[in-house]
Amino acid sequence: MRKSVLLSIVPIAAAIFFASIAAAQVIVLNRATVIDGSGAPPQKDFTVVMENGRIRDLGPSSKIKAPAGATVIDLTGKFIVPGSINAHGHVGENSEPQLRQYALYGVTTATSMQTDPDEVVQVREAQKKGVLRGARVSTVKHRFAPDPEIATPEQGRAKVDEIVAAGADYIKVWVDSGFGTRAKLSAEFCAAVLEQARKLGKRTLGHAYEMVDARMLIEGGLNILGHNVRDREVDAEFIALAKKHDVTLTPTLIRDEFLFAYGDSPAWIEDPFFHRFLSAAQMTALRTKVRELQAKHPQRDLFKAGFEMNKINLKKLADGGVRIALGTDSGGAPSRFLVQGFSEHREMELMVQSGLTPMQVIQSFSKSASESLGIAKDFGTLAKGKAADLLVLDKNPLENITHMRAIHTIYLGGKKFA
Repeated sequence: MRKSVLLSIVPIAAAIFFASIAAAQVIVLNRATVIDGSGAPPQKDFTVVMENGRIRDLGPSSKIKAPAGATVIDLTGKFIVPGSINAHGHVGENSEPQLRQYALYGVTTATSMQTDPDEVVQVREAQKKGVLRGARVSTVKHRFAPDPEIATPEQGRAKVDEIVAAGADYIKVWVDSGFGTRAKLSAEFCAAVLEQARKLGKRTLGHAYEMVDARMLIEGGLNILGHNVRDREVDAEFIALAKKHDVTLTPTLIRDEFLFAYGDSPAWIEDPFFHRFLSAAQMTALRTKVRELQAKHPQRDLFKAGFEMNKINLKKLADGGVRIALGTDSGGAPSRFLVQGFSEHREMELMVQSGLTPMQVIQSFSKSASESLGIAKDFGTLAKGKAADLLVLDKNPLENITHMRAIHTIYLGGKKFA
């Protein structure tokens, strides 16, 4: 009798135990102003319910009832926005500290557009199983650039097959003469790579500087223009072409600014928000060696002109209806000093300086970025059923995009990250 009673109690106790865990996983963010990233007006006095990594419900606070046992957090006076998606960044080796840094700046998804080690794929696979130690990551695994061992269209197609089998999420082609100092991939080679990527269901990103190369890539079926045209102003024909092919632009303004900005000793170098993850040695280099090199660089004027042209073309393309997604080119070689996390905030500010509104910028790192990467079903905007990757802000980013820095709390997969 005693044994049978104990046996009957065990499953009941287990059910109660796991029910309590499930309830503890429910977090209710109450009475905030929600900016969902879709472009819709901000919703005041809204509530977001998160459970098992996703948004279980959201709506007017008066209509949302907190589930029994849920953790309820009063966010009166706060603002909720989607976590930022960087559609063009870099990670590489020792990826987890970099992804953690991205996340601590509110970047909850980072796309690594470089030749990456297997480690990045392994981290991505662990994330799919719920191991989130930093921003969600995806990778191109390999960057297609001039290479004597991968030179023909047939070799390009075979390489696409190889890297997709190795875990590539996207395919990247790199077409840039470096102001006439190096060879470029041919249109025939790029077309073959882009076509093979389409056959395998992979979206593509292209690096180009000149309008002629950007046009060639778009005509070849490119999905994401990873940098803006900077050799001249885009014309109506180019804008129409980009729109016709549903191309997304990641402008990477910060990448162009960082080519010369340190030579001007900008005030933000001394901002703790910028250097919170930089070592004393790195800061010394920025104030001395890097500053001197950039101030005297023979192509300094070309870099500045490219940056200004980027801003002009960003406004023209956005006004023309081309999708704009946040992309920064951050990370990569440490010598570039494209600081992960800070770069994304600086990019937002430069986008506004170029003529975009704060709402357009918010859409760029949520709705538009997720659409460009083909992940809008689960990420991007704040909506029922989507991943609960979001930021709680102390200030309204629609009033000033720099208020994106006023991070109160970061939620990644429905759990408090910082």
